[in-house]
Amino acid sequence: MRQHNITVVIGILLLAALLIWINTVNLEYTYPEATDTATTEAAPWWVALLPWQGSQQRSITVHQGLDLQGGLQVVLEADLPEGQPLEEGAMEAARVIVDNRVNGLGVTEPLVQLQGSNRMIVELPGISDPELAISTLRETGLLEFVDAGRVPVPEGTIIQTSLGGVAETAPAESITSTSEITGAAAAPPATIYPTIITGSDLGQVSNAGFNPDRRVVEINFSLKPEGGRKFGDYTGANVGNYLCIVIDKTVLSCPTVNARIDTSGTISLGGDSLEEGQALAIQLKYGALPVPLKVVENRTIGPTLGQDSVQKSIQAGTIGLVIVTLFMLIYYRTLGLMAVLALAVYGLMNFALYKIVPVTLTLPAITGFILSVGIAVDGNILVFERLKEELRAGRSLKMAMELAFNRAWPSIRDSALSTLITCLILFWFGTNFGAGVVKGFAITLALGELIHIFTNITVTRALLRLLVGVGGEGLKNNSFLLGFNVRQERRTAPGWATWLFDIVSKRKWYYVLSLAFIIPGLIGMIFSQVQFGTPLKLGIDFTSGSLMELQFDQPVQPAQVQQIFADFTYNDQDFGDTAVTTANQLGQETILIRSKFLEGEAKPLVQEQIRSQLGNFKELRFDSVGPTIGREVGQAASYAIVAAAIAILLFLVFAFRSVPNAFRYGVAAVVAMLHDVLVTAGLFAIAGLTLGWEVNALFLTAILTVIGYSVHDTIIVFDRLRENLPRHRNEVYEVVCNRSILETLNRSLATSITTLFVVTSILLFGGATVTQFVAIIFVGVISGTYSSIFNAVPILVSWQTGEIGNFFRRLTGRTPAEAPAQS
Repeated sequence: MRQHNITVVIGILLLAALLIWINTVNLEYTYPEATDTATTEAAPWWVALLPWQGSQQRSITVHQGLDLQGGLQVVLEADLPEGQPLEEGAMEAARVIVDNRVNGLGVTEPLVQLQGSNRMIVELPGISDPELAISTLRETGLLEFVDAGRVPVPEGTIIQTSLGGVAETAPAESITSTSEITGAAAAPPATIYPTIITGSDLGQVSNAGFNPDRRVVEINFSLKPEGGRKFGDYTGANVGNYLCIVIDKTVLSCPTVNARIDTSGTISLGGDSLEEGQALAIQLKYGALPVPLKVVENRTIGPTLGQDSVQKSIQAGTIGLVIVTLFMLIYYRTLGLMAVLALAVYGLMNFALYKIVPVTLTLPAITGFILSVGIAVDGNILVFERLKEELRAGRSLKMAMELAFNRAWPSIRDSALSTLITCLILFWFGTNFGAGVVKGFAITLALGELIHIFTNITVTRALLRLLVGVGGEGLKNNSFLLGFNVRQERRTAPGWATWLFDIVSKRKWYYVLSLAFIIPGLIGMIFSQVQFGTPLKLGIDFTSGSLMELQFDQPVQPAQVQQIFADFTYNDQDFGDTAVTTANQLGQETILIRSKFLEGEAKPLVQEQIRSQLGNFKELRFDSVGPTIGREVGQAASYAIVAAAIAILLFLVFAFRSVPNAFRYGVAAVVAMLHDVLVTAGLFAIAGLTLGWEVNALFLTAILTVIGYSVHDTIIVFDRLRENLPRHRNEVYEVVCNRSILETLNRSLATSITTLFVVTSILLFGGATVTQFVAIIFVGVISGTYSSIFNAVPILVSWQTGEIGNFFRRLTGRTPAEAPAQS
């Protein structure tokens, strides 16, 4: 055993050295393109260790999310006429073209992936002009050279061509916006202009450049052989006629044919900006989209807000970690030191996996890791409290340590699995509805759970075995090193709680207290229903709309911005109900604007009016969610909560299948969980009425985290009850239940305290971005601790003694004789 433990300790030290190396390096390697002339280049040795990263590029580096480095996330949806089916493979072809266009923009670490059958998510970190980027991605980019005959067509005119009508090729939204911007009207509907060649006939397309002689932006191109033949035949036979260059049925220019052209040409964009010319060149270079796309969700965050969030998150995490470390050292002394060393390995392993998996770090993902620190010490606390009990029972230190780990393992395993269930549901929600922040939180929390099992069972155990091997049984009587006196606690076990709480016999009073916690929240929900039409004030994630956060160079009054929106119209839609508030952030006045969904060119148009009337501003954040997305996210959120309740119920029934009436354990845990959901949601409803807090995707994340934490705590108590029932067969059921609660009370309080240390540090120092999210978890941790102690097991007792059955019989007006017999 000793030799085995020495081997394990050496393995841990080698692992720690590897983890330190991974955390201190930033490496990237891109495989060279396969060409006939390419020389064989040996890849670095570390590349072979990361086969899951693909065959194009591999790295050991931190990947920051959009909310940390700034950037754009947009959801594009196929925009087809009603009743027209989406061709198989069309969205995949569109994804490839959009991916190529993104690469043409020169964005580092972009993401382009399909979502469902008709949507696509695009993430562009560090993009400087979101509107131009969106235009580059979503516009069809169908280039046509058409014969205008002897009459030129004005620039900006929307025409019909022989390659399909306007409605078949370009979405109506882009037609409207083009007319509004240029002031041009559509050509007479009877005129159909013949298409000579299209963008598919082009060979090479150059980047846009400025011609200083003509003072215009130009794009040079070459023609493929077949395209050159067709174009040469036309131009050679139509010298003197007008040839229109058309993009998405809108005329760019209409030059005169002066000579035969069969190899190359130039597209003149007049006085357009070089950036817009480059965007058009990218569209032409990578081809037209096979299906028109529209924007249904758009989120932009500026780099300033992201950098501020990173700094505050690091500060909050450091403070929380220091407080947890001090608590473990003060309360558990030498045992706490072993836990802190295991926690160091835990942190190194987390960040190493973030770099090599890789995991994209968003602000909620970092918050998930910080929260997981509190959960990580929970396993150690379980073992240490169990170690105290075994020592009080008179066992040797070595035997007590082994029994503590063995008997704590079922609780650690089952509570971790319950948390992983909620993480899986969060991951599903984040993946299917484009909520990357939710997905990131789920990944980091799940990784934290898995890693904490390893560090608790392997690292902490190996260190304690080493400590016992060096210190021997003499440590058992050293209260300073262990943090408790075995002899003293043997006389007073299980501690101060035995005279303070007889929880089970007073259960009805605790039920009343629970109602006292819930009822104010229910009243708040009723008032919210009256005022907002929903029990909770919903944000744009669920209702659709747009949210802008603007930072001005000088103080601006909300009424001034509100008046601009009141005077603004787009597509016959008014914005008079726009809500505008101020918020002090980053040391200057910022304006928060919540309006109807700003589609198409509405955002740049209204921002131009704001800039012209109120001066320059910096866009810190922009979120825009279309009606379809809002409805779907709302439904999915409901499904996620219901799925979590059902999954946890089934899991607990399975986990406690060896106990009589295992179904009751699952129901009791779900009831305690619903208690915590109602408490947190109720307080959020009150905050919505008083502070304007709105439900968003992170609210669902917080609620599911509370659900996981509540069940996590409840399982610990249930597991002790499962252990005590056969051990104390001669005791009354209520006594065994109360004993189980009191025996786990120290652990429940210690775990809650360490978690609250971390949560409080995020709440105070983590910044406004996560305030609401962490506030829900703060309340949920307190409520979850309460319900696991004062509700879950007492509900089992009430069910066992028939109190619940009698209550429902009185509620329905039945007499006991009419009630069905109990099993």
